[in-house]
Amino acid sequence: MLESIEITGMAHGGEGVGRVNGQVCFVTGAVPGDVVQINVIKATSKALWGDVACVVTPSPYRQLPSCEQHASCGCCGWGHFAYPAQAEWKCKIVTDCLERLAGIQIEPEWIEIPELREAYRTRANYHGDGKRLGFYSPGTHDIEGDGYCTLCHPKLNTALKQLRDTGIKGNVTVTVNPEGEEVMVWLHSLRRKVRDRFPMTDAAADAKGPTPKGRPGRSRFLFDGIPIVNGAFSQASLLLNRLLVKQVHNNLRDSVSVLDLYCGSGNLSLTLDSKIEVLGIEHHKEAIKAAYALRKGAYIAGNESLMRKNIQDGKWDTILLDPPRTGAKTIAPDLTNCSARSLVYVSCDPATLARDLKTLRVGGWHPENLAVLDLFPNTPHVETVCRLVRR
Repeated sequence: MLESIEITGMAHGGEGVGRVNGQVCFVTGAVPGDVVQINVIKATSKALWGDVACVVTPSPYRQLPSCEQHASCGCCGWGHFAYPAQAEWKCKIVTDCLERLAGIQIEPEWIEIPELREAYRTRANYHGDGKRLGFYSPGTHDIEGDGYCTLCHPKLNTALKQLRDTGIKGNVTVTVNPEGEEVMVWLHSLRRKVRDRFPMTDAAADAKGPTPKGRPGRSRFLFDGIPIVNGAFSQASLLLNRLLVKQVHNNLRDSVSVLDLYCGSGNLSLTLDSKIEVLGIEHHKEAIKAAYALRKGAYIAGNESLMRKNIQDGKWDTILLDPPRTGAKTIAPDLTNCSARSLVYVSCDPATLARDLKTLRVGGWHPENLAVLDLFPNTPHVETVCRLVRR
């Protein structure tokens, strides 16, 4: 049975929001201002979820996606959502999360590169079944389309095309240097056919043991002075990552010592002025090894226990953290009582950011500024950089 609904908002996950008979309904593929008919696919006592069956009255913010596979490939979830409304709603989603979950009201700064709303991705995770290779269709494990994506850098699309007949099964991550020739491929287990085409291919199975004799260590390349390590986290766009690094460095400009937690391969601190004392902590040993080679003594491998110990030693002017999507719940209580002059919190999830800021408020920490960065244009994902000080 079809239900008619007017979309009045956007949810944290990227769905349009409206009401059906007074009940909140989340609608995939809808944008504010749409009047749509939907198929209800899930219902609970608190909410409904639906898919668009047809658009009765299109929103002024609705646009024709630039990709013919928009509805099936699951990559550009907001390809139908026009700018500048897309930017306005990303900011609103962040501020609504902070106000609703943490009681914080703040006006964010919006930062983007409009010229890089497409062809910006330099890293992508693909899925293979031995015959096909590409993205999953939204909400399924079905590989749809040919994997070509308008959001991906041309070098990434070319690499996918060259991998398509290699018989890959399972997940594969491809990372390209947009300003160089390097192409890195990360697989679960090594395939000779893949390595013959892409020498910078590594496998998770190999990473569990010692490096085979005669083979170099994990593949990597430098971009903007930062080592990009195969199989370790890097931003989806090395080009848009420049916005993030610049914003963080602006927030660290008065710091004399920085504790960098969840530092990866030094993305946010490796290129800081050499006069600034830096200690980076990260669980991924290969990422730490690459960062340490470029800034001796500044990076160590460790978990949250080591992070808490260094938070508590009281020597750091600024503590910088860039945790995974799950946030920093484990170390937030220690940050609450630390003696640092400022905190700089980088987050890819507004909900976990709000949860952790609520904890930090107990210790008198308050946001001094908040930036919303468009590192994932034409998707509902968003990055934030928040500087906190004690009042």
